[in-house]
Amino acid sequence: MDIRIGIAGLGTIGSGVVELVRANSTVIREKTGISLRVAAIADPAIDSRPDFDRSGIRICKDGMDLVTDPEIDIIVELVGGVAFPKKLVLAALENGKHVVTANKALLAKEGQEIYKTAAANRLALGIEASVAGGIPVIKTIRESLVGNRILEIRGIINGTCNYILTRMAEHGLGFADALAEAQSRGFAEADPTLDITGGDAAHKIAILAALAFNTPVDMADVHIEGIDRIDTNDIRYARELGYVVKLIGIARDRGAEGIEARVHPTLVPVDDQLASIRNEFNAVFLRCDFLGDGMLTGKGAGSRPTASAVVGDIVDIALAMRDHESMPPFFASERSRPVVPFGRTENRYYMHFSTVDKPGIMSRITGILGENNISIASMIQKEAGSEEAVPVVMISHTAVEENMARAIKAIDALPEVRKPTVVIRAL
Repeated sequence: MDIRIGIAGLGTIGSGVVELVRANSTVIREKTGISLRVAAIADPAIDSRPDFDRSGIRICKDGMDLVTDPEIDIIVELVGGVAFPKKLVLAALENGKHVVTANKALLAKEGQEIYKTAAANRLALGIEASVAGGIPVIKTIRESLVGNRILEIRGIINGTCNYILTRMAEHGLGFADALAEAQSRGFAEADPTLDITGGDAAHKIAILAALAFNTPVDMADVHIEGIDRIDTNDIRYARELGYVVKLIGIARDRGAEGIEARVHPTLVPVDDQLASIRNEFNAVFLRCDFLGDGMLTGKGAGSRPTASAVVGDIVDIALAMRDHESMPPFFASERSRPVVPFGRTENRYYMHFSTVDKPGIMSRITGILGENNISIASMIQKEAGSEEAVPVVMISHTAVEENMARAIKAIDALPEVRKPTVVIRAL
């Protein structure tokens, strides 16, 4: 069976898809009986790519041209952004075209309408490449674990942040230097804001939570913190206490209360599987009622890993087309579950206080913590630095987020506390 593909957007991923199809079309045909061909590419900046081999491919400047092209079976949306991709994807589905997209922002913000449009038109929507690059986490959730109740997802789902934190931890680089290195090696964008502030990972955890718990997730309900304020001192102190710092996306099923969906820097115990994930690699940990615990890991970004996921979706859709089967809908239930307010979540906490070296200050700090039902599990205290402020680091037992926020506000108001307290949640 011949399948003709139209690609909107010839960036890093689009180029990778073309490369993979050209290089491995024989392998794909031998495995599946499906013959793939890139029939058309739409990209207004195509003329800036004089090195691109256009042979056998129709070139157009407007992605909407792909929607009405009768020769195209599957449209691959790789434009980025939200407004135009939404228009393109909905138009494609309404015009009888199957769609594959790697656009996590689009799915996190507009996914419900897109999923419903695909189902209403009995068309397939491939989204594997939207989360964790070449790691098949969406297929695992939707297919392999369909018989399980998923209890928790937590993962390293942004390679840029993981690379930066790895370099800070292993080589003592400051945040700015580690970011510059990530940019020089192609692991970070020229404008890294979406990555380092946690927005990219938040889009991904919203998608995973929605699929795992069978409910829409509003991005406004996802708590988001990035790594842009992480200091090498805190990475070093955390290590002394037996932890590494990672940016973790967390989604949990809280039963009748609803679900959790959040992204923030997190202290991970050194013997936890996620602690060993270095550089640009991603990993997703899943806890289920029947499977138990499992983890998927691999390269979470880049041209080839993400193109691999895109082509995997294309082939799945092509096989369904050949066998006259419909792809399963994303949500069989219309129920909507609330996202638990972040203040009601429970965590252990790393706290780094900067205080003057005076008798009684520690009892005042621990007293405030105790008044807010926060108990201490471990502590280290350093000698006074050049500013005569003593770094004091504590790890708490499990506490409620709103209690911790109230305690830290009171502690930072003490005249003996010289800097705002650094608080990082711990697994």
